[in-house]
Amino acid sequence: MKMSKKVISVVLACMMLFTAIACVASAKTSAEADTHLQFNADGEFKILQIADMQDGFPMKLATKNLIKKAIETENPDLIVLTGDNINGTAGESITYASAINEFMSIFEKYGIPVAAVLGNHDAEGKITRAQQIEVYEKYDCFIGCAGEDMGNYTCGTYYVPIYSSTDANDMLFNIWMIDSGDYNKENDLGGYAAVTKSQIEWYKKAEAELTAANGGEVVPSFMFQHIVVPEIFDALEVADETTGTCSNGDKYYKLPEGANGVLPEYPCPPNYNNGQFDAFHENGNVLAMFFGHDHHNTYEVDYKGIKLCNTPGAGFSTYNSENIGVRTITINENDFTTFETEVVTYLELFADDAAAIALYELNSDTTDVWTKIVAFFKYIALSVENILGSLNF
Repeated sequence: MKMSKKVISVVLACMMLFTAIACVASAKTSAEADTHLQFNADGEFKILQIADMQDGFPMKLATKNLIKKAIETENPDLIVLTGDNINGTAGESITYASAINEFMSIFEKYGIPVAAVLGNHDAEGKITRAQQIEVYEKYDCFIGCAGEDMGNYTCGTYYVPIYSSTDANDMLFNIWMIDSGDYNKENDLGGYAAVTKSQIEWYKKAEAELTAANGGEVVPSFMFQHIVVPEIFDALEVADETTGTCSNGDKYYKLPEGANGVLPEYPCPPNYNNGQFDAFHENGNVLAMFFGHDHHNTYEVDYKGIKLCNTPGAGFSTYNSENIGVRTITINENDFTTFETEVVTYLELFADDAAAIALYELNSDTTDVWTKIVAFFKYIALSVENILGSLNF
């Protein structure tokens, strides 16, 4: 006997609800996550931050090449994904698992640990954030977790400790992974979500526990999330139409003197503030906060002793510029305050690769239609030439 569409829909809805509940109920906490990272013998630890790939299945070849080249060139100890890892609406026709596998299979091949948070575009389709984290957890390289149940829609707030190069039980550094949510559901101001009060309270509690376990000394740390904090506008300089580098049509801003990177895009933080930055600043353990979300921006700006850093998008399926790339962060266990960070762009990574540059021209928003047509034939010709050369023709 055939089931009606209505009955089938009810059954599927119940199954999805059960799966989501099961995920939250069985989610690992930060302390239970399968991770034990250590500084290298030389005392250093390198993080590769990848933001806003924002693609589906199949993923753009140029994006895949960027990821692979960055891994091979930078040789990171940890990869951190800071949201909009996929385009959530792609899940309407292609499964989320296939979209996530496009990049997670690359990381799995290289055997590099991966931690991730989600962004506003990840879960715009028919799968919850908790269900997406379950997909990530199927990969051996993934060391993140769904985190503690905060009683709200966020999923994937946790921490990742890094231990001494000489003592596997001595936690020297910490990475806070914060799910900044998607869209404002708290009030009628609209815009993007802010980190919730329950997440902030969890951070305070977890930070206090880590400090106590460290003999009363705060554990130096970084924070990674998708959406920038509202304090970014306090860190920038107000400008006018002639001196500003970004604008929403009403307000103009520029980077203060001494800041690194560029600010061509108006930042898009939440329109309200639950006090996240103040909580992190008060505890005094966070050296820097790293974001994605605003695809063109590459700034590093100091605010109240915390460096606010925006990493450009790494995906060619969404809006992009010549800044498209990744960010590296290198920490030294002997002096955490001297950490180094820089954005490495696609054009820098492939500066001597004509075929890769042609692929960039084919996919980039920075090129016109005629350039894309020429780049297509150039890429085909160079690719054939490379294949024949590898076969010794």
